[in-house]
Amino acid sequence: MYHLEQTLVEAFTRQLANLEISPWGPLQLATEFSYLRGRTDVIAMNECGEIIAFEAKLQKWRKALHQAYRNTCFAHFSYIVVPEDVARRAIRYFAEFSRRSVGLCYPSSDGIVVLLEPPRLIPLQSRLSQQAATLIIERNDIGATV
Repeated sequence: MYHLEQTLVEAFTRQLANLEISPWGPLQLATEFSYLRGRTDVIAMNECGEIIAFEAKLQKWRKALHQAYRNTCFAHFSYIVVPEDVARRAIRYFAEFSRRSVGLCYPSSDGIVVLLEPPRLIPLQSRLSQQAATLIIERNDIGATV
């Protein structure tokens, strides 16, 4: 279904922006948040000002899990986003997701399906969390596309 990771990210962000199908309600979005430990594919901020991080991969869900775990240093919630077939394989390892406080979701024709909800975290690096929020606000204020 997705030949490139970018195609997966684009489909996912379109669904995130659609209030009728996004499980998180209204969000402000930005893509490719770079920080010292890596680059997060998609970051979002909900109406409460909480940061949600999303790592997308076509096949390598374990790598995405590791990256999503790193994102918990600045995000209140962190997820991996993979195609449905990969998500169905990955869910068998729910203990790994739970141990790292990372969620699992995939885009479908009906919207975003959340297989695992992560707990709400208090970011360890509040300054980095604020940088993510600032980037989201800046990109949304100037009308930039995600």
